Amino acid sequence: MRTGTIVRNANRTSVLELIRMEEPISRAGIAKELKMSRSAVSEIVDLLVSEGLVREVGTGNSTQRGGRPSVQLRFVPTARYSFGIDIGGTKTIFLLADLSGHVVASRKMSSHAEGVDSLEHIRSEAERFLSSLDIAREKIVGTGVGAPGVTNYESGVVVAAPGLGWNHVNVKEAFERTLPGPVFVDNDVNMAVIGETWKGRGANYRNVVLVTVGTGIGAGIMMNGTVHRGAQGYAGEIGYFVVDPLAEGKNELESFGALDRLASGSGIESQAAAMLADYPDSLLHGQDITSEQVFAAASKADPLATRVVKTVENYVAYALMNIVALLNPDVVILGGGVAQSGEAFLSAIQSRVRDLMPIPVTVVGAALGENAGALGAAATVLLETNHLKLNSRQV
Repeated sequence: MRTGTIVRNANRTSVLELIRMEEPISRAGIAKELKMSRSAVSEIVDLLVSEGLVREVGTGNSTQRGGRPSVQLRFVPTARYSFGIDIGGTKTIFLLADLSGHVVASRKMSSHAEGVDSLEHIRSEAERFLSSLDIAREKIVGTGVGAPGVTNYESGVVVAAPGLGWNHVNVKEAFERTLPGPVFVDNDVNMAVIGETWKGRGANYRNVVLVTVGTGIGAGIMMNGTVHRGAQGYAGEIGYFVVDPLAEGKNELESFGALDRLASGSGIESQAAAMLADYPDSLLHGQDITSEQVFAAASKADPLATRVVKTVENYVAYALMNIVALLNPDVVILGGGVAQSGEAFLSAIQSRVRDLMPIPVTVVGAALGENAGALGAAATVLLETNHLKLNSRQV
């Protein structure tokens, strides 16, 4: 892309974002705030009005010299929509959002269907979801997809997603045949950190790390207002962190990593099952052990469950401290199904980090819940198509 085009797109996005945040505002007000010429602002505003993204709504006060009142501008959030998909190892969420981030419609379903390839199942159900809405397809500016594994953002290929059994699956190519394009594919936690930075607990910061603890463990890294993906897209794959040098098992890209095996939902289940025989009176006997059951038993002071949960709290806290020491973020957000098991889990990790880490950091729980990834996927489309600018007012 040529430099002139990049600058024009950046200016257009800045003008649109300023109108969204400061409406009603005049062309003169935009020029003053953004330090742009009035002619340049008028050209951009005229284009935005013609696209229906902005509307003129009357006039403001007269100027101090008695000049003609200026025309005021307002943002039109329903002029366009964005489609976000968050694919998980067990569940997938579809979400359609307008330009302000308001969720127009959403649906949660299983990521798998008997006798059907999971990718085709998700694609066909996404098509069905969009067809059920009273939204013209041409008003949807694109599709964002979060996948639970290592992804190549440029190509849209999921390199490895152990929870789905995917290896080198071209999700972008599969989806762009029938879903609104362009299609953008990224790691699900990268999408979620964008969602939390747009509408959640990261909204006041430029340096944000979101750590999700669920089926697996991952991190989305926002540095200076931009997602950091690394040289090959592996940045944030903290499930491969080694937090216990005595734990056995080699890290393989196609399988869960060392931290995953110790502190994810499946890690909690396997730890409890491995020690069950040593606790004959545990409440976990006589049932298929799930992480939810382990946390429920721990809340009742079950010795086995309490031991497992305390161990997991330590492992997650150690991982967060390593991240803080390396990246020095403004805030670390803890999300995912396991991380949202209760206030006690979050409080224990906050306390552990505070006691052992001399570098100041804020650790908070995620605000968007299970919609963070899908909303971030929708936001990614808006960012890439010059309909959204993050961090324009962040500290």
